[in-house]
Formats: sequence, C-alpha cells, structure tokens
Amino acid sequence: MKADRQVTLANRSDKDDLNGMAMVTINAKGFHMTSHAIERSQQRCIPPLIIHWLCQYGTRKHNSNGTMLCYFDRNSLRLIASDVGRIVIRRLSGLMHAYLVIAGNQIITVGHRYKRIKNL
Repeated sequence: MKADRQVTLANRSDKDDLNGMAMVTINAKGFHMTSHAIERSQQRCIPPLIIHWLCQYGTRKHNSNGTMLCYFDRNSLRLIASDVGRIVIRRLSGLMHAYLVIAGNQIITVGHRYKRIKNL
C-alpha cells in the first residue's frame, strides 16, 4: 500500500504539489512528504506554502542522528520578505516559527518551535 501511495505522490504535477502537499520542490530536486509529515502538518495547521518556503528559504542545520532541521531565521525571513513583501510576512508571523525534519529526500515531520535553536 505504501509503494502505491509513493508512486501516486511522485506522479503529481507541480501545480498539485502545493495544494496536495505530496511533493515540495526545491530547484530541480524535490522532497517527498511521508504520511507522518502530512498528518502532522494537518494536525498542527501548517499550510503547504510554509512548508514550501521552509524548503526554499529555510536555514538548515545537521543533527547528530543524520537528519537535517530546516527552520526560519532572520536571514531567511529577509529573503522571503524581499520576494513576497513584508506585509505578507507580518500577516503570517504566527506560522514563521515552523520547522521540518528532512532525512535524505523525505520530509519526516513538521512542527512549531517553542525553544530557540542554538547554533554551536
């Protein structure tokens, strides 16, 4: 059943990606969302646009377990603001504390940050 789902998710067009949350494209590559990530993004009310922006503009930090944490910092918010405008960022400020965890080319989970991410 999972194999069928992955095939159908990969065969969607770019227009359906943001609506269906199946695949988030970044340049020529794409990240596939696991069923867990899709479920968590729906439960935590994180829209596909924020996930797309996290993949495009988010700062990436490698974790010790081989995954990558992707989140917004000041620089990434400035880049988004230069592309879409400051008003959009101000209106969506409640969603700008989102993060996602990437392993390989799959988005494992999505959530909201409540603590500061320390850069060591």
